[in-house]
This record gives sequence, structure tokens and C-alpha cells, in this order.
Amino acid sequence: ENTNQFGVIALEKQLARYAAVVNMPVAFLFSVLNKKQRDSLVARNIPFLCFPDQLYLPFLGMALSNRFIKQVNIATNQMSPSAQVLFLYFLYRAGSRKIIKKEAAEALHMTQMSVSRASEQLLAMNLITQESFGKAVQMQAVASGKELYMLAEDYLINPVQRALTVEKSDLLSNYPVAGETALSLHSMLSQPAIPVVAIGKGDSVLSSLTPVDEQWDVGRNVTRVEVWKYDPAIFSAEQTVDPVSLAASLKGSSDERIQGELEDYLEGLKW
Repeated sequence: ENTNQFGVIALEKQLARYAAVVNMPVAFLFSVLNKKQRDSLVARNIPFLCFPDQLYLPFLGMALSNRFIKQVNIATNQMSPSAQVLFLYFLYRAGSRKIIKKEAAEALHMTQMSVSRASEQLLAMNLITQESFGKAVQMQAVASGKELYMLAEDYLINPVQRALTVEKSDLLSNYPVAGETALSLHSMLSQPAIPVVAIGKGDSVLSSLTPVDEQWDVGRNVTRVEVWKYDPAIFSAEQTVDPVSLAASLKGSSDERIQGELEDYLEGLKW
């Protein structure tokens, strides 16, 4: 039962009906209970079980604890940054093979807890399956290549957290190009006047860059930096950000040229 949907009085009435039908003691089984809900049930003498710590069966006995499982609500409208990174790992590297969470955590330089949270979101979105294998948990994508991308497209987030214009610096030479610059390398789109590169939000190089106002500092040699919610270098190839992240970053552009070239680029990918 879901205690958020039924009040304790309604549960009491249901209990009486159930007990009358089966002619034997009846108890409710809950997956989650908080202390207030637990105490309300006990006060009205309503038998219940909530494993592993809460058991109240007046006709047999009781075992109550002050440890309560916290109910976690998993967002299913869009991916978190860590879930998107894990999804890209399946898309570009794991394919259709089964992987354990430890393997993904090591490959992506994430904690196993972060991978677990990310996998729960992808599981809720029906993009992966999970099964226990001994003490490990195996994950597997429900599809591969373009089919997997199409299933996930509506859940993808724009990886760009913010953008800034900075003085051109040799410090940026090893970072992948992004935005219109990246798309221009894979399409007929002309390169933008100001080159674009992508940097992860936690990168220490950001504190070494000199921001400028391109509207006032006319003629200065500048670069536009996209600060990403995850490391854009993880799946970059040929010095450009990965195709799916690029598409997600440009999806909101109102420029029809960009959308047209982006569509052609994705259509021509060898998934």
C-alpha cells in the first residue's frame, strides 16, 4: 500500500473489510514508512510490516525500530549530468554488453554511489536493465547505437552550464572544440568568428582565464568557453566534443542553418 494515497482511517476500514472476507488476521505490507505514519498505525492498532525493521502484529508480537528507509523520488523527465555520462558510456563504449557498476565507475572516474544513482535514473527511463550477479550488479542497455539514442533523445540535457568569453590562451589548446566550431568541422556550416571550446565545470584552468566583454573589447583575440556540467573530454574524438552532447548543446538554437546541418550530421553518423 501507499500511505500517501490512503489516510490511516481509510486503512482501518480496508483492514476490517479484508479481515471479514478472509476470516483471519490481516496486516498491511508497506515498502516505505516514516515515523509519523508508523506511530499512527500503532495508535489505531493496525497490523503492518515494513521490512526490514518495522513489524507490528498485535496478534503475534511486534518489533519496531527508529530506522526508516528514506523514499527516493527519481526524476524521469530529464537526465542528471551523471546519468547522461553513464548513458554516453553505454552508447559509445559498452554497447549491448553487460557491465558491472564498478567497471563503469572506474572508466568514468565516478564514485560507485554516483554510478548507482545514475543507473537508477536510466532504469526508471527504461534505457537499461539491471540484475544481481553475486555481490555485483550488472547493467545492460536495452538497445545500441542509433536505436538507443532515439530512445533517450527526449531525456538528454543541455550539457552547457554557462558560457563566457575570454582572452585567447595557450591553456585552451588541448580542450575539445564545441558549439558551432565543432559542428562546422563536420558539416557545411561556416566557422564562427569566435572559436568555441568546452571545459568541465570543475576544471582548475577556469580560474586562470581572463574574461572579456566581446562587445567592448572589439578586435581582441578571444575564445568563447562553454563550461559543461560534465567533463566534455571523456568522449571527445578528433579534438571535438562527442556528437550526442554537441547535439544536446545546440538543440535550443533558433538558427535554422544550425538545426539543418546538425540534423544532417547526426543522420550521417556511423552509430
